[in-house]
Amino acid sequence: MRNLILWIAFFASPLAFAGFHTAASFDANYCFTSLSAASGSSSTSTNLNHRTLTSSTGYEIDYNVALFDFRTVATLSFSQFLTSNLGQTPLTRVALGAAYHFIRMNGERVILDNQVESKAWGISPAVELNFGFTSFSPSDTGAGGLGQFSASLLDMKPGVLVEIPFNPNFLILLRGSYLSSLSLFGSGGYTINYSGYIFSIGVKLTTL
Repeated sequence: MRNLILWIAFFASPLAFAGFHTAASFDANYCFTSLSAASGSSSTSTNLNHRTLTSSTGYEIDYNVALFDFRTVATLSFSQFLTSNLGQTPLTRVALGAAYHFIRMNGERVILDNQVESKAWGISPAVELNFGFTSFSPSDTGAGGLGQFSASLLDMKPGVLVEIPFNPNFLILLRGSYLSSLSLFGSGGYTINYSGYIFSIGVKLTTL
């Protein structure tokens, strides 16, 4: 945990990207989620209880550093599901990752035909990947349920996103991601795993 805090502090500091053409931004996203989760006291998947976690009241907040030289955005994100069919706040996640833009990034400096420097704006698709530390805390005590426990797991989330500029300081974000746990064991002798899809719509605020 100490090393994670040090990495986050370094990531958020100007020294982390000194010498590059960079810009910082924040975005906030409203999330719709459907995850297939399994838990039990056995490492054999056939003995686990399986449930689908659905939530339409989740959010994700990202701090971004755009690296225009590489068409890449480094991201520190925090996300949480507020309500679901498996109880209140069943999943809270902190993650580090990056996104790569296929074409020019919004705000990227370009040289026009008349040799005048300008900035590019337009619809910009990207692929992204992040790795997270997640607290998974379902409350599902009915027959065949996952149970009630709290576990800490590592996971990964590849995805695609599209930026749609509304004006130079305000962009619309559309994102689709696949979240999958990497570690399988939680507290109390449980075996735990989950995977599924997250779709979100959000806004991005920049100072470009």
